[in-house]
Amino acid sequence: MTSKTEQVRSLFEIPQKYLDPRQYDIRIRVETVQQFTDASKFERVLDIGCGDGSISLPLLPCCSKLTLLDLSTNMLDLASKRIPSGRVNDVELISGDFMGANFEPQSFDLILCIGVLAHVDSPAAVIERVARLAKPGAWVILEFTDSFHLWGVPVVLYQKSLALLRPEPYKLNRLKKRQVLGLCSSNGLGVSAVYRYGLPPLGSHKLLNQRKMYRLTRYLFGTSARSQNGWMGNQFIYQFKKS
Repeated sequence: MTSKTEQVRSLFEIPQKYLDPRQYDIRIRVETVQQFTDASKFERVLDIGCGDGSISLPLLPCCSKLTLLDLSTNMLDLASKRIPSGRVNDVELISGDFMGANFEPQSFDLILCIGVLAHVDSPAAVIERVARLAKPGAWVILEFTDSFHLWGVPVVLYQKSLALLRPEPYKLNRLKKRQVLGLCSSNGLGVSAVYRYGLPPLGSHKLLNQRKMYRLTRYLFGTSARSQNGWMGNQFIYQFKKS
């Protein structure tokens, strides 16, 4: 039987299938990370599940070393093409599973884990290892979806209905905010900031282009600097500080 890790790898080896319909959300993630890290300097940054590097490569001007890790070699190929020529030696590309990667404890002062927890074998194990790799005082930026929030219920029902006709290669993890925050707290990660929002309703992509979906999301929820209507959303981007 194919492992979940291999199934995830296979799914993301077709990058545009994931990237193209989510450009508006990727833009929101990029901007939120930029706002959370504004004017900060970092020695070593780790991006877990880096995709095409859209989120972490803009941080290069404020960090000495950047490690990009992803299961998908095709995603890493896209990321490698975005690295500025003058910083190629400062970026490490690792193709593989985060849980099996060889990292020294307390070796990073910023860790990004965005769009990852829904796809792993054990969210608890991932959060525990992230905390071990973070230096004291380091920042961890973690993104997840609360699948049990009212805003996300239609998506869950749609996915279950679709699975009856076209089974998914693996089951996404359904997470609760309380569960994730409890795991972070028990591993010494304290909340520093949060941006909460919701993705446009199902079917919006058939009526709106990526720019309009971005503008709709910002109109409803604002930015991390000036957020609004957070109670409605089930998408969370948290900034934690390691004790």
